[in-house]
Amino acid sequence: MDLFGFLNINKPEGITSHDVISKLRKKLNIKKIGHSGTLDPFASGVLPVAVSSTTRLLRFLPETKAYEAIVDLRYTTDTDDLTGEKLEEIHKQKLDLDEIKSKLAAMHGDFEQLPPLYSAIKIKGKKLYEMMRNGEDLSLEDIKKRKVHIKEINILDYKFPLLHISISCKAGVYIRSIARDLGGHLKKLIRSESNSLLIENSVDLDAINLDTVHKHFINPTRLISIPKLRLDAKKSIEIQQGKFLSLENSLNFGQELIQCIGESDEFIGIASVAPQDSGKVLVKPKVII
Repeated sequence: MDLFGFLNINKPEGITSHDVISKLRKKLNIKKIGHSGTLDPFASGVLPVAVSSTTRLLRFLPETKAYEAIVDLRYTTDTDDLTGEKLEEIHKQKLDLDEIKSKLAAMHGDFEQLPPLYSAIKIKGKKLYEMMRNGEDLSLEDIKKRKVHIKEINILDYKFPLLHISISCKAGVYIRSIARDLGGHLKKLIRSESNSLLIENSVDLDAINLDTVHKHFINPTRLISIPKLRLDAKKSIEIQQGKFLSLENSLNFGQELIQCIGESDEFIGIASVAPQDSGKVLVKPKVII
């Protein structure tokens, strides 16, 4: 059986996201593996992994993210997490809960967030964390804020100095920046959801090998949320050959992307559809697996 599909890996603390990919390459004896949404080494939780040709579909996954975080409110660090050097003691006494709620409320919905100095954001073609490690003179004033979106942020527990929060957001939000803007640093981070994959359905890295991996594969049709178009055997072959299809617009497609699905629910690929003057739609293959 071919290796094809997504994996919902529960990344443990203490290794990088790239380490996960390296281990999987050895376990599965395959080079073409990728992941979505890097997790810092100290963080754990959902790491979506794509195997073989599925790597071409990572950009079509939904952008949903969810986290549980513990913030130490006593002081900030240069990395905005527990791995960094202490910078400044902000709160020597317990911070008022209403003040915390007010700060978190300002981070709800669309807002502009300042990324951490130690991040993969690029300035003049260089990654920030590389510039910092090379000793280049940088400060937060050198970084542009980015528009991000937090759907929901809640306080789960608060016993000074530790604040336990949950965050539901779109891709691009830095949880370390949330900790920094509260006047503390990130002590613990668990990603509970990524690209619609949930931690309760994740699998440990140690449980994956050539004999077990197939039962953990997730069909792209379960994750990609764009509309589906079912094709018969003849049209499936044509779209796989790169041919354009002119079809009746029975599903009222507009100008959009669609998933092409075969007669047996097999995933064929991603195509674009464009309405024609004749009332039909022109289906153009975009990413064919």
